[in-house]
Amino acid sequence: MPQEMSDRTAARQPAQFRIFDLHHHVGSLDMVAGAGAAKAAGSDMAADAARRIAFMDAHNIAEALIMPANGYPAPNGIADTRRINDGIAAYRDRHPDRFPAALGTVSPLEGEGSLDEIDRCIGALRMKGIVWHHRFQGAAVDHPMMDRLLARVEEHGVPAFIHIIADSTLESPWKLEVLADRFPGITFVALDGFSSPDHAHWMPYLAGKHPNIVFDTGVMVPVSHLIESFVQKLGAHRLLLGTDFYSSPKLFSHPFPIYELLASDLTDQQCRDILGDNARRLLGLPL
Repeated sequence: MPQEMSDRTAARQPAQFRIFDLHHHVGSLDMVAGAGAAKAAGSDMAADAARRIAFMDAHNIAEALIMPANGYPAPNGIADTRRINDGIAAYRDRHPDRFPAALGTVSPLEGEGSLDEIDRCIGALRMKGIVWHHRFQGAAVDHPMMDRLLARVEEHGVPAFIHIIADSTLESPWKLEVLADRFPGITFVALDGFSSPDHAHWMPYLAGKHPNIVFDTGVMVPVSHLIESFVQKLGAHRLLLGTDFYSSPKLFSHPFPIYELLASDLTDQQCRDILGDNARRLLGLPL
């Protein structure tokens, strides 16, 4: 590395950038992790927001996109999903300066009501997109109902956020490829795509075949110069910062991707794009 680049990257600090974290879950992983009942999105909202903002302030994260934790109990089906979406919208509205955007969710198992709920999320609740975490929702990424749900998402002109974490066959990346081919007009945000060494090497190939998929850095594993390699091959516009923050349990203390980006060989502009501007463009927020 040239000495001037080494000096520049070593000196970069989070405060130099207006960081936007694309991947914050409001709610608990406790149910799916076997630690007890999951908390509703709106329960103890003030305390949750205080913990979340403290984390953000510690790492100079100016803003975050919030979304449900999809492990919520749903004995009442779509009524529970509506309650969760209402809670996410209320959370956003309590702190619009820190959480300027939110995502709603629907389940492919909840049938026709999910189509109306997409309309309500984008219309009445002013959500910026719809998110799925299929392994927690008990369905595959390419479940037959997803075609109808994505057709409705496409009508609204918003992105679809889909988790493809490495330890779930329900969320295998090839299933996302199928949807990306069927819906070339939708921007798909692949969450947790770099969550294993195998997936980390798979994502650049997948990205090269599907220009309508962008990727976040949630639970990214430290594979040798992964970020630089991905950006060199695909461009900085295809990568967005996400930390995968949950209300509980605490998954990490140090948001590795932020500091890996700052210490990378990427230019300041590439870092600026990945650390915030790409997400703001995607969501239609001011730069």
